[in-house]
Amino acid sequence: MGLAVGLGNISDPLRISGALRESECAARRALSMCRELTDLLHEAVSLYLLGLTLAARGASSEALVSLQRSLRMLTVQENEQGEGVVRALLAQRALWIGDAAAARGLANRAWQLAAVHQVKRDFIRAERLQGAAGLALHDLATAVGRLQDALSHAREVNAVDEELPALAALAELRRKQGELKAARELLDDVWELAERGPYPLFHADALNVLAQIERDAAQTDPSRRDAAVEAATKAYRLAWCDGPPFAYHWGLEAARAHLKALGAPEPTDLPPYDESKYEPMPEVEINPPDEFGRAAE
Repeated sequence: MGLAVGLGNISDPLRISGALRESECAARRALSMCRELTDLLHEAVSLYLLGLTLAARGASSEALVSLQRSLRMLTVQENEQGEGVVRALLAQRALWIGDAAAARGLANRAWQLAAVHQVKRDFIRAERLQGAAGLALHDLATAVGRLQDALSHAREVNAVDEELPALAALAELRRKQGELKAARELLDDVWELAERGPYPLFHADALNVLAQIERDAAQTDPSRRDAAVEAATKAYRLAWCDGPPFAYHWGLEAARAHLKALGAPEPTDLPPYDESKYEPMPEVEINPPDEFGRAAE
C-alpha cells in the first residue's frame, strides 16, 4: 500500500511542476494498485488527483467522471474533509470550463466542509476559489475580500501553490477596475516564486493576466503591444509542458487567444509530445460498473 500512497503523493507536485504526463501516469498506477487492494479511501484520493490532472490538460469530461466517482466514494465513507477537497477541485474544473456559477456553489460547500476538521489548506483553497468565482461573476466586492484572505493565509503557512494563483486573480481584479499599475505590482510578487518552484502552470496564468494588462495599456500607448506579445509568448511556452495533449490546456488557449488578437505568431520551435519518451500509461478504468459507478451528471 505504501507504493500506491507514494505514487499519489508525487502526482500532485508533478502536475504543479508541469510534468502532466508523469502526473497522470502516477495517479493511474496508484488507482490500479488501490483497486487491487480494495482500499476505498486511497482509491478516492487517486481518483481526485487523476481528475485534477485530466482537468488541467483539458480532458474535462473524463476529469468530471473521475472527480464525481471520488466524491461518491468519500461521501459513502462519510469523509467530510475529503469531500471538501473534491468539491474544491470540481470548482476549479468549473472555473476552467467557464461555469462560474457552479464553481461558486462548489467552493462555498468546500468552505463549509473545511470547518469540520479545520485543515488550514482546505480553508485557503476554498476561499481562493470563492474569490475566483466572484471575479468571474463580476462580484468584485466578494472577490477582493476572499482573494485577499486567501493570499494572507497562504503566506502565513508558506502555501506557494495557493499564493501564486491568488496573486494572479487579484491582479486580474485590479485590471478589471482599471488599476493597471496596482495589477502589475501584484504580479511582480509572482515571477521569482514561480521560476524558483518551478510552477509553470501558475506562471503561465500570471503571464496571461500580464498580457491582458499590456493589451489594455496599448489602447492608449501602442508601444505596450510588444510587452503584451512577450508575455503571451512566454505564457504559451510555459503552458506547453509535455506538448498537447499533455499541455496545460487553459494557459495555452489563453496565450493563443492573446497572440491571435495581437496579430503575433505562435511559437513554432516547441517539441511535440513524444510517447516514446515515457513508460506506457497504465490501463485502468476510471469508473467501473460497481456500486460507485455512475455516468457523469
